Amino acid sequence: MAGALIGEAFISASIHVICHRIASPKFVDLFWHKKLDQPLLMKLKRTLLTLNPVLDDAEEKQIEKPAVREWLDDLKHAVFDAEDLLDEINYEALQCKLEGEAQTADKLTNKVRRFLPTSRNKFYQSMNVKIQELLRKLEDFVQLKGALGLTEVVGRKVSQRTPTTSVVHEPYVYGREEVKENLSKVLFSDDASKEDVSFITIVGMGGVGKTTLARMLYNDDKVKEHFTLKAWACVSEDYDAIRVTKTLLESVTSKTCNTTDLNLLQIELREQLRGKKFLFVLDDLWNEKYTDWNCLQTPFTSGARGSKVIVTTRNKNVASFMQNVPTQPLEPLSHEDCWSLLAKHAFGNVNCSAYPSLEEIGKKIARKCNGLPLAAQTLGGLLRSRLDSEVWNRVLNNSIWELPTEKSDILPALGLSYHYLPAKLKQCFIYCSIFPKDYEFKVEDIVFLWMAEGLIPQAENGDNMEEVAKEYFDELLSRSLFQTSGKSSFVMHDLINDLALFMSKGFCSRWEGRESHEVERVRHLSYAREEYDVSLKFEQLKEAKCLRTFLPTSLNPYNSYKNYYLSKKVVQDLLSSHRCLRALSLSSYRNVTQLPDSIKNLIHLRYLDLSGTAIERLPSVLCSLYYLQTLLLSNCSSLVELPADLRKLINLQKLMLGGCASLAKLPVDLWELISLHHLDVSGTKIAEMPLQMSRLKSLRTLTAFVVGKSTGSTIGELGELPHLGGKLKLQNVVDAKDAVQANLKNKKDMKELEFEWGNEDSDDSTKVREVLDKLQPCMNLEKLTVKRYGGTSFPNWLGDSAFNKIKVMRLEGCHYCFELPPLGQLPALKELFICKMKFLRTLGPELYGQPFQPFQSLERLEFKGMAEWEEWVPSGSGGPDFPRLLELILEKCPKLRGSLPCDLPCLKKLSVEGRLDFLPHEMLAKLTSLDYLTIHMSCNSMRSFRIFPKLRTLNIGYCENLESLCLIEEGGAVENLSHLDNLNILGCPNLVCFPQGGLPTPNLTQLEFSRCKKLKSLPERIHTFTALERLWIRNLQNLESIAEDGGLPPNLQHFRIENCERLRASSSSVGDYCNWGLQALVSLTEFTIHGRGSDEILETLLKQQLLPTTLRREALQHLTSLQRLEIRCCDNLQFLPEEGLPPSLSYLKIFRCSGLEKRYQNKTGQDHWDSISHIPCIWINDEVII
Repeated sequence: MAGALIGEAFISASIHVICHRIASPKFVDLFWHKKLDQPLLMKLKRTLLTLNPVLDDAEEKQIEKPAVREWLDDLKHAVFDAEDLLDEINYEALQCKLEGEAQTADKLTNKVRRFLPTSRNKFYQSMNVKIQELLRKLEDFVQLKGALGLTEVVGRKVSQRTPTTSVVHEPYVYGREEVKENLSKVLFSDDASKEDVSFITIVGMGGVGKTTLARMLYNDDKVKEHFTLKAWACVSEDYDAIRVTKTLLESVTSKTCNTTDLNLLQIELREQLRGKKFLFVLDDLWNEKYTDWNCLQTPFTSGARGSKVIVTTRNKNVASFMQNVPTQPLEPLSHEDCWSLLAKHAFGNVNCSAYPSLEEIGKKIARKCNGLPLAAQTLGGLLRSRLDSEVWNRVLNNSIWELPTEKSDILPALGLSYHYLPAKLKQCFIYCSIFPKDYEFKVEDIVFLWMAEGLIPQAENGDNMEEVAKEYFDELLSRSLFQTSGKSSFVMHDLINDLALFMSKGFCSRWEGRESHEVERVRHLSYAREEYDVSLKFEQLKEAKCLRTFLPTSLNPYNSYKNYYLSKKVVQDLLSSHRCLRALSLSSYRNVTQLPDSIKNLIHLRYLDLSGTAIERLPSVLCSLYYLQTLLLSNCSSLVELPADLRKLINLQKLMLGGCASLAKLPVDLWELISLHHLDVSGTKIAEMPLQMSRLKSLRTLTAFVVGKSTGSTIGELGELPHLGGKLKLQNVVDAKDAVQANLKNKKDMKELEFEWGNEDSDDSTKVREVLDKLQPCMNLEKLTVKRYGGTSFPNWLGDSAFNKIKVMRLEGCHYCFELPPLGQLPALKELFICKMKFLRTLGPELYGQPFQPFQSLERLEFKGMAEWEEWVPSGSGGPDFPRLLELILEKCPKLRGSLPCDLPCLKKLSVEGRLDFLPHEMLAKLTSLDYLTIHMSCNSMRSFRIFPKLRTLNIGYCENLESLCLIEEGGAVENLSHLDNLNILGCPNLVCFPQGGLPTPNLTQLEFSRCKKLKSLPERIHTFTALERLWIRNLQNLESIAEDGGLPPNLQHFRIENCERLRASSSSVGDYCNWGLQALVSLTEFTIHGRGSDEILETLLKQQLLPTTLRREALQHLTSLQRLEIRCCDNLQFLPEEGLPPSLSYLKIFRCSGLEKRYQNKTGQDHWDSISHIPCIWINDEVII
């Protein structure tokens, strides 16, 4: 029978760990030998065990009785203090042990030996005093428990862990069939609205199932057939148009985007959507401002008719400003449906009718869920596999149901799901309250934070802590306290987040604004990271006495690409004042270049994240942090070396060095880090692995293994690492025997492999082939890269259809191979890259393979640097060779002749670059789905280019003989280029003309001409380009006119002129400049003009007041909203404005302005400095002052 349902006190798990630690022979021996008071230690244990039996009763009563809650909170802090105290004692013991070993090894002098015991005796005396103080506190708690009416829980059983289940991707849904059917009709109807893009709003209270319903619609099988693109964005209370737009753009392009300019993001999103039918979900929209909504949805209007946007919101007002919107109010479930959902989660696949007594109780519980699926789901998870009527009755009759909501602000059902968690899970769940709402986290990140905080005990069955932590995570997931969000991320529902925040009051704090916080007893702190985190923001931290976690967070997916700056004073204060820190993150702060030696004060530190900082070296004292488990140094591009004593970090489990581009070697005694589980050395300069890597028996992931030329470890040692998986890169493997010993074939957890050789000109191709043959991986592999392979042919396993999970394949620099393996038979292959195969002349049947139709899943195909490739032969199978191909890139294939595969029904993007001299118009005309075309440094025989009507983006660069662009005529009429959104012509020196009458491009948003030296004018009637937002004309030395017949496009936002000297001469009169119509461009926000001829043009425009009012500035003080000001390359500028700078300014940068530097650098000249000292962040050249 499943274990009883027990509401264990949050702090019980900590008391259990402390008592277990005190009773351990190792700890008892430590007290015996170090002159610590052993009876005192035993008394501490007895006192804690006296308190423990009443904790469950206190947990029950704390919500209703404030005095009990206060007693329990105070006890929690006392127990936390006890943890820190025992930590200090154990740390001192570790230090003694390691220093003793060092003394033996180094034969230190007797003088040092005599000194150390004296200092240690003082430490142990102080520890005895602290234990006595702690005991007095705990005895007070014992005295109070009777007065508070706390009693021991009799007959307490051990709570049994809920059986783990795999992640449920398709949630159980009841009572929404009719709603889903109605919304599906609207979703898949193209004439539901007169508009091209229509909206569907789902409105309902929190927890009622809006997101689940939207997800059902989004994942419907028909969506793929009906919509070309789809994307999901969580909007949340913290509305951020940049974040949402960026999420949508990255989803539809499947590429990372680094820009944070909303205008550029919207232009790109509009381009991607142009003429395509798309489905977007905007989940959890709160913002009621119509202007914000109007701005957010502007790019959507370029989509094809039938495009849909599903919006979920709790706020009916949000739906009101979407006028053409069918609104679906989502009501609570019926009691019957609520019971069905609860029963499904509680019984799983067991028939609930087999347990009539439980069914009767369960239906009563379901009625108390008030129709909220989230409540039914979490309670079902709570009762899962506990088929005991006593357990179910305890849930039904719990007093939490009767608690007035104003006392807790949490749903009773969710309160119960927390109440009955085992203590070990309560601690982990509550810790997650530091994550903001809608924050996405990964399992591997959160488990190491839990470990750092001591929330994960060492398993008695021998499992490592990481595995135990993942089990805890899975159990919280199975109880619906976590939810899946994407392929490998998770999130907490808003109401679950509220629950965690409520339960963590007093010791967890989340700073999301500038409001004040009570921090004196806070243990765990997170805060919203900003670009410039000034010391004033953390002023309240002075009050914190026992901080354990300091963690910056962000909802924005693009934040990892930005640079951030943290006041150096904050770092100094953290290291000197907050000695209880266990988890410290300074990630992405680019002004962190070194750690002061005061880092040694953080003896409790277990988690240190310095990723993305500019740190060059770690101080040697860091190696005295013996508890450190996680050290994250990813993308520290300036890091040149690791401390020599790194081996002293005996508890280090995770060392991430990926992207440390300046790091050339690892410590020679790395093998002594026997606790190491994860080592990432990808993207470093490491030339060889240190010796004895095989002794790292706990290693789970190793991203790269470099075989040295004469020294270092061989890959044969990998065979002795039984747990290795994930991603691995092997470099310079030359010995087949070593390859066999590596035993890759049996490493079932290996998902990504890369093989790379440094010697491209191998004398023995047979030997090299044998090595690659022996490196055959497990069939579970998903991604394979082979670089600079020196064999003349590939082994048989490469291309074997039994590798049915490989999605990505890259063959690069395999110069001596004359043919490719049968990659067409890999059923799951989606992306294929073939680069720099010097001797490959013909691509034919050997690539496609037999007997199946080739490349059934391939979506992206790229050929680069194929110097001798001449012919591309079709498979002759009778059907399309690439039926699902979306993108084809041909770059630097100068000898390729003939034609591309004739049947590419899905091809949308074609890029031809680098001396490819064929691209017949007839061949392009067959690509009916093509909407993106780039021709760069190719097709030199092409004199004229006909623009296809369906193209959305056209880039032509360095086509030396191109003279004109022309239009396609159909039945005597010119076809409209209504789809064209982006046109860029670069480096075409003979281009002289455009079609007579101009280009029929009503939806063109971006237009650029550059380095076309014969071009004298832009297309006629450019003023009819009403959608044009960006116009760039650069290095057109013979351009004489811009807009002779009607002015510039009326909605232009960005206008740039560079090095167009004839434009100045030809527009010598003021009347010519008036024809541009600049002063009428009310949307223009950016006007850049520089280079040859720019001074005279700009002077005339300013004198005659021909610039739009949106660009005029009179004095900086009038810019009351100005936040950022940059002054660059103004050597003659001596002073900033006498009237001062706006008080709104938060950022000032002075760069290469010698006059200003003398006055303001190093805070010299107090009067001058005082005029800018109010600005939180000041840059002077490359130095940041915050």
